[in-house]
Amino acid sequence: MTVRIDHHELGGMPWVVARGDRQTVFRALGTEFAERVRALVLGLPEMPGVRRFEAMGDGARELDELIRLTEQGAPQQYAELAALAEGADMPLRTLLLANLRGDVPNEVTTAGCSDVLWRGQRSVLAHNEDGAAGQEEQLVLLTLHLDDEPTVTALWYPGFLPGNAFTLTGLGMVFGLDHIPLVRPEPGIGRHFVARGLHGVRGVEDVVRFLGRNPSAGGFAYNVGDLETGRLLQVESASGDIAMHEPDAAKPWAWHTNHLRYLTERPDRASPSSVARAQALTRLPVPKTEPDATWFLDVLTRPTPRGVYRDPVPGDPSATLCSFVADLTAREVTIALRGGTPVTVPVDRLLSGP
Repeated sequence: MTVRIDHHELGGMPWVVARGDRQTVFRALGTEFAERVRALVLGLPEMPGVRRFEAMGDGARELDELIRLTEQGAPQQYAELAALAEGADMPLRTLLLANLRGDVPNEVTTAGCSDVLWRGQRSVLAHNEDGAAGQEEQLVLLTLHLDDEPTVTALWYPGFLPGNAFTLTGLGMVFGLDHIPLVRPEPGIGRHFVARGLHGVRGVEDVVRFLGRNPSAGGFAYNVGDLETGRLLQVESASGDIAMHEPDAAKPWAWHTNHLRYLTERPDRASPSSVARAQALTRLPVPKTEPDATWFLDVLTRPTPRGVYRDPVPGDPSATLCSFVADLTAREVTIALRGGTPVTVPVDRLLSGP
């Protein structure tokens, strides 16, 4: 099968456009980015905790069941990760443990993220991607032109399935995902595999139906935007439970950090950072006029208590790696890599490539 991978740059971030057959493309990406895959996966602060869980008798059995349910419930996405592992010359189980780190109990997490939404005369979905400090050097903006699915452009951590951060699809959907650390995830499909499956879904109602039919083990807050209608929706999905919130003209402002807001009976571990960012967003004055992309970028790039930007502190190595502001009404996305200069790009260009 023929595959083509083109390298570009956008806002200081590598922008890779891959075309061809699904399996061939993911295998080629593994080969092309093997060094980044190893650096990210083997350097994950969460991996020692996953390994300790795997070393326990019950933990090993739970992981095997989680992997079985994932392969059975998301075979296409499982095959993509297998091809990526093959190309990177790494054991599939290693990549599985990295991608499933939020689907098993783990006291350590550097995953974060904040999303802010506005549904007034214009619709805006803004996302901060938080992770271990230094990971921004490994991030890639990835555009997939696969033979059998609509185009996808996603912020990609090499070694992971694309779709666990910020994503734009050729079906007119925008996704910003926030990690939810559950106290005790229950059996289900790995959440990264469910999130990747969403790239074939059109419309907010079908997003809800898809998440209901594909219960994940771990938790994500899905912040969803529909470019065609301007609708925005927040969906909390955690171990088979679903809860939703839709901002509208009467109450246009919405936000999410890294603990549950709507599934109040599901126990999670709200980190001090998540609570601080939530408090900052709660206290933030709601604009009296329609805010533009600059206002949202300002919220994303100011530290608490005036915004949700993160710098590493003792005991918490997490940092804001990059920021995205998707103006659905203007059909533009502003991207700001940590320490870089923001750049604004039309949606159509982000999907088609340079």
